[in-house]
Amino acid sequence: MDKNGITIFNSVGDIRRFLKNYDNEKEALFFTTERDFDLELDTLQAEGFHLQKHYDTLKSQAETKLNDRINNLKTKCTTLSGPAKNAVMELLHWYQLQCFLAIKFLLVKSFNKIIKVKTHKTQKHLKLALERINHFAINRQEIISARCSPKFKELEHAKTTVTALDNLIAGAIGENLVAKELEKLSDDYVLINDFSLSFEKPIYNKKENDRIFSIQIDHLLVTHAGIFIIETKNWSKASVARNNLRSPVQQIQRANFALFVLLNGNKQGNRVLKQHHWGHKKLTIRSIVAMIHHRPKEQFNYVAIKTLRELNGYIERFEPIFDTSEVRSIADYLMGIKN
Repeated sequence: MDKNGITIFNSVGDIRRFLKNYDNEKEALFFTTERDFDLELDTLQAEGFHLQKHYDTLKSQAETKLNDRINNLKTKCTTLSGPAKNAVMELLHWYQLQCFLAIKFLLVKSFNKIIKVKTHKTQKHLKLALERINHFAINRQEIISARCSPKFKELEHAKTTVTALDNLIAGAIGENLVAKELEKLSDDYVLINDFSLSFEKPIYNKKENDRIFSIQIDHLLVTHAGIFIIETKNWSKASVARNNLRSPVQQIQRANFALFVLLNGNKQGNRVLKQHHWGHKKLTIRSIVAMIHHRPKEQFNYVAIKTLRELNGYIERFEPIFDTSEVRSIADYLMGIKN
């Protein structure tokens, strides 16, 4: 999962819940995005309202202040237009009047420009806010879809990856269930999960004309009755009926053959088993295909097909032929050679 950039799962249960609730997840994601968008729009509209109110107040204050100044100049002009005490004062009043008239003229002519300068910064912020609010309102659906898109793609990528790995995940679930079931057995049993082994020189099965370069066994159980190799299949009823899937019977027989040759050939059995006064003891290897849900009705040569409930009872029915030290010796040897 990590290799595919997916880190949202901590267990197989998480994956199963994700697949089961996938459509609900997408719907919830859309509604969450839609809700967040509407909250953001409400916030923008509230900010726009306060900016508009601040702008109107600022503009009104600036207009009042400027009108007061113009009216003050008008009053001064009216006063200066009256008769003076002497010629010198009349000339001085005339120059002052011309100056005040010029200022009043400029203020009246530039009234709107002055107000604009006084409110420019606030007006700019208000304009940007109103444009954004308008953009959000007009393009609501497009924005929500664009925000959902990356998250939808993440969900779709996770679903595609998980679906592609569904058989692997089902296998992992099955192997976990079988391992837990086998762990219920006595402590005298030694369980080795996911046993794999490669051979420098392939083991040749003359009957099948097959050169075996490696084997992989889901569960290898060392007991007083011998070794059990267990292949787990978490197959649906339809999968059991299909004829284009690799036969688990052939798969486990192949592993059994290679392991039997390895342990019983080249005097390897003599190294892990005690000497019997009649001769060299054979290391018995039995094959089991453990089916989690569905199993075929047929029976097969040299391979037992058992459900999870039948598994431990079948294993426990065999008579012990090895003592505890031999079981430990076999298990230690197998642990030492596994990949």
